[in-house]
Amino acid sequence: MFAFHKPRGIVVSRVPEGTAPTLFSLLPEPYCGWFAVGRLDRDSEGLVLLCDDSRMAQRLMDPGTGAKTYLVTVEGLPPEAALERLRNGGLALGTRLTRPAGVVRLGKAPRGGTRLEVVLHEGINRQIRRCFHLIGHRVRRLVRVGVGPVTLGDLEPGTGRELALEEVTGLLAAVG
Repeated sequence: MFAFHKPRGIVVSRVPEGTAPTLFSLLPEPYCGWFAVGRLDRDSEGLVLLCDDSRMAQRLMDPGTGAKTYLVTVEGLPPEAALERLRNGGLALGTRLTRPAGVVRLGKAPRGGTRLEVVLHEGINRQIRRCFHLIGHRVRRLVRVGVGPVTLGDLEPGTGRELALEEVTGLLAAVG
């Protein structure tokens, strides 16, 4: 398995969307045919896992197989009651209700924003952005920093690394 730091402005798709480059155009040659484990939207950045087994990639994407951790910067200062709505779950995103999320306030961000850590156990399309929109705060920056036992660490945008045996073992344990 391979961990890659997806830069902002890149799409996680094999098919280009407009002028945006694809993740697969940035990967080293041996990984270009691998499968992305989940997606990050064009405006988000951070950890994307890749796997050479499509069935395993699908199993790793299933809800509940592992926590996904994000560092999120939003505009303004969300009140604790609004963050509690995210923690409790049950927000309607289309036809789905969100599961409870871990939300920890990390402090103030530049230009009057707030930094938070958000931990999800599901993968609804653009979930974090949509949830913060529902509570009245636009997401300025979203970085996925962890998937289960795998962390982004000090990977620079546009670079990747092979997973350590312990990381692979942890991911496999999560899917049974």
